Formats: sequence, structure tokens, C-alpha cells
Amino acid sequence: MNEKSTETKLEFSVKDIGHISNHFLDRNTLIEKSGVSNTVIEKWINHGEFPDPTYKTPDGKEWFPPYLVILIRRSMENSSNPKDEFLKDAVKVLSKPGYVYRFGKVESTGMNPEDAEKMWKDFRSGLYGACLRKPDPDSILQKGDLIRQIEELLSRPEPGNTDWCSALRKSVENLDTIEAQFTDYDRSRFGGSVSRDIFITNVKNKYMEIFQD
Repeated sequence: MNEKSTETKLEFSVKDIGHISNHFLDRNTLIEKSGVSNTVIEKWINHGEFPDPTYKTPDGKEWFPPYLVILIRRSMENSSNPKDEFLKDAVKVLSKPGYVYRFGKVESTGMNPEDAEKMWKDFRSGLYGACLRKPDPDSILQKGDLIRQIEELLSRPEPGNTDWCSALRKSVENLDTIEAQFTDYDRSRFGGSVSRDIFITNVKNKYMEIFQD
């Protein structure tokens, strides 16, 4: 991941709470939409098979990304658990030639059996729910790959080159479609600027002419 959480006690703004309640599910709603029982969720938590909430608000509610409903329903259909279902998808996307997952970044080397477990560990932290609209393995891999592309393009800027401009615009806009909006709470707990700020907003502001229709 590009964001790392801090341990400092932080506060939510009214705007943050509105964003969270509009885009995430509290545990009761998660149970209602997925059909799972709280007892089963607690069992999964105790076995390390369920992700931490993306947010815990002052009212005591735990908030999860809607994507988790998909993993829960599949778990119930297959008599498995969210971890196993996530790992199935992770292995599929990591089997694509050319890229592997290493500590939150995508590198162009060969497949490593431990990569799916590393991706699950990051997903289990709950933080990818704050970073991606749908924090599934495919989006996680896309995010890492797109950030790598943007970093490479920015390391050799050629704003006068049409191909360079087109490549930068495509990578930034593709990242924009999968990245979440983030909250001010996220910016505080991640220590300042988040990936959306660095690789989307800042790039668009610096090269405004590239992103004009």
C-alpha cells in the first residue's frame, strides 16, 4: 500500500461522517445485506479470516466496504470464509504475466506463492477500503500498476510529447476511476497527502493542459 496508518488519536469531521455513512456499511447493515450472522463473523474474526473495519466512528459503529458483502455471500455458498474467497481472487490476478505484489507495490517479476497472502494481510487491515472504491484483488493490483506507470512517466517528463501526454492522462484517469475519494480523517491517519492527492490531483494541477477536453 502507499498509505500507512499512524497510531495518533484522530477525530472525524461532519463531512467525514457523511462520506462514511454514504459509502460504507456498518456491521448491522453488512449482516442484513449478506445474510450472515454476527456469530459467524465473530468466528471468522477470531480465526483471522475477516478484515478489520475501515473506520470506527465515535458512536461505536464499525464500517466496512460494500465489497465485503460479495466475499461473505461467496463464503456462505462455498462453506468457506472471506479470507479463502479473497485469496482465490488474489491468486487469479497475480497469475497474470509480468506483475507480482510486494508489500503494497507492484513489481514486474515472477509469481511468488506468498504474494496472495501479503495482499490479504494488507486487505485485512481494512485500509484498502479507504483507498479503493472496490478493494478487490484486481483493483489492488491495478492501483499498484497504475501508480508505477505514473511514477515512471513523471520521472522523465515530456509535456511537449503527444505520446507522453496521452500515456500520462490515460494512467491518471484510470487510477481516478478506481481510487476512493478519501476523507480528511484518512489524510490525518496516513500522515498527510494520500495517493489520490499525489498521483491524481497534484498531477492534474501541474499538467492542466493535458487533462482539458
